[in-house]
Amino acid sequence: MSHWRFHLLLLVVLAAGDRAGADSLFLLRPLPVACVTGDSAVYTVRDGELHPVRGEFWTFPQGQSALRPRAIVPREAVPGSLVKVWVESEEPLDSVSLELALPGATVRAAGFAETETPGVWEAFLGLPTWQAPGTFSLALRASAGGRAYLDVQPLIVHYKQFRMETFRLGTDLTNLVTTNPAQTERETRILITVLTTPHPDAIYETGTLRTPFAGARRTSGYGDRREMDYADGSKSNLIHLGVDIAAAQGTPVPSSGRGRVVFAGQRILTGNTVIIEHLPGLFSVYYHLSAIGVEIGQVVDRGQIIGKVGMTGFATGPHLHWEIEAMGVAVDPDEAAESPLQLTFHDHVMP
Repeated sequence: MSHWRFHLLLLVVLAAGDRAGADSLFLLRPLPVACVTGDSAVYTVRDGELHPVRGEFWTFPQGQSALRPRAIVPREAVPGSLVKVWVESEEPLDSVSLELALPGATVRAAGFAETETPGVWEAFLGLPTWQAPGTFSLALRASAGGRAYLDVQPLIVHYKQFRMETFRLGTDLTNLVTTNPAQTERETRILITVLTTPHPDAIYETGTLRTPFAGARRTSGYGDRREMDYADGSKSNLIHLGVDIAAAQGTPVPSSGRGRVVFAGQRILTGNTVIIEHLPGLFSVYYHLSAIGVEIGQVVDRGQIIGKVGMTGFATGPHLHWEIEAMGVAVDPDEAAESPLQLTFHDHVMP
């Protein structure tokens, strides 16, 4: 039997059902390549195309060697987590990406090469605060030329309790919400575009994000479930996506880290707003400012004053709403600020 016919026969056998265990096979789609699987890999092959379920997979043109990066991937998280992955490779990589399959949606994020450590890439994505507990599939991909590495593993999301609160609103704030819904919708679309548009060159902050007014009183927390009672008798349920920090009107607001301003302007609900990109797709957000002190495109340092505390937009008193967004998903800002945004690969290796 010829070598080619042997691989075709192997594909037919594999297509019959899930396989688990180390295998070597030849794939026809999307391009003819060799494939080696890890010891615990589970997959099927249909019409010459690999359909991975779980485990590690290396694909490469025949006659070449497999790409062998090392990766650190979390296996557990809670709603609001910033899911971070580090990949180290002795060979230069073309790309690194993450893909989290959630019920009804798939969250994707592209990685970037770290500036601090040559050969190390980082990728992250946000887990929504409303995500129910369960076990979901997290896929890491790395590629170089025609060679690729894929690791598909379960991510266990645990339950997290969030606070419930009720707001009873007067006529002015009720009118702010109900008046000019078309403009509010336009502003929402613009905001989504800003927060889901990463800039590959936006590698500014490698240290720890600084919490504005550390130690100050919090009036609302991340993930708080809110019931809004409006003056016209209507109700709505909202989720608070940042933290509200009490501060006097006009208090200077510092940037959480070095970054580039990608939005600076007024919005109906969030008032005077500033958004800063610190890493590709990772943003800090500042709402309800009384004044804006920066411009779009400006690069600011950590601690640089970007505006002043106010109560513009949908606000019941002077405060700073501070938020961290990862590719359009608001994550727990306190968790995001716990450790440096970039560490060496070996800092994450367990002893």
